[in-house]
Amino acid sequence: MAGEYLPSGALNVRPLQDDLELWEVEGGGYMVVDAGRQTLLEASPTALSPFDGVPGNLLYGGLGQYFTFDSIRAVDLRTGISESSRELLAATKDQIAATRDRLVVSAMDVEAVRRKTDPRWKNPAASLNSTSSDLEHVKSGDIRQRVPNYGYVTGSRIYENATGICGWVAGSIVTRYWHARSSSRKLLPTKYRSGTNMTSTPNFATYLQGKGGDATWAPNIEERLAWNAKQQKVGYVSSWALGAIGLFPEIDGGYPVIVFGDLPLGKKKKGAHAVVAYGETNSGYPIAHYGWDGYTNIILNGATVGSTARFRLK
Repeated sequence: MAGEYLPSGALNVRPLQDDLELWEVEGGGYMVVDAGRQTLLEASPTALSPFDGVPGNLLYGGLGQYFTFDSIRAVDLRTGISESSRELLAATKDQIAATRDRLVVSAMDVEAVRRKTDPRWKNPAASLNSTSSDLEHVKSGDIRQRVPNYGYVTGSRIYENATGICGWVAGSIVTRYWHARSSSRKLLPTKYRSGTNMTSTPNFATYLQGKGGDATWAPNIEERLAWNAKQQKVGYVSSWALGAIGLFPEIDGGYPVIVFGDLPLGKKKKGAHAVVAYGETNSGYPIAHYGWDGYTNIILNGATVGSTARFRLK
């Protein structure tokens, strides 16, 4: 399993509480695994483990909650605040159960994760509907940052996005962004170019999809983005991660990110969808292109992020 997610290197397996294990790769890359249920809870192919270099007993409380503990006290590795080990161990049982329920990826067992075509990953695009008008558009005074030339995201051609290809549409928008940002390198194949934008027909999102089917999450989108770059002989860097790990550092670096998960589709509705995050509000929420005409500057507030795909040119 580690070979599917982690770079090559020395693998160190460390016990956490109960049946949880931490898998660390020397130099970067880690996974938190529920060995008893054979379930992934958190991972990154590039980041250092949040427990890197920490000795002793380790405790995982969910995304962003990492502790070391003894029989009496537990210490939060981020804040240094200590609390009762006994109370924390009891609380984390509920937290881990909630993490399994919330994270899109955690519903899949280890063997299913290895098979990217597993039918449980059929993830049709959410359709534009009456509740979508409730989605919150960012106001100019609430914008902290956007990636350079963000208009190449918001001004991208948008393909039909109600037929189960939300991830491929998001991938086409990211491809168009990088093609327009460095058009001399020709990331878009010739027959799919209309100036620095994509043609209305043929459909580049369908080309990107290939025989990949409607099931989309970060790994297979990242794989096809890389495939297109190789076909076009364009240098690139790509990766993916579970959850929202590394989302804002990518945006800080000037790179749009494809976000998959249980996303807001209105004030009182959520559903499986894929969007392109390209900015951040003053309140710390991503600004996203939802893949629908007229919904190119939506505040991604209340999302449960299952995975993210990153792609950029070298």
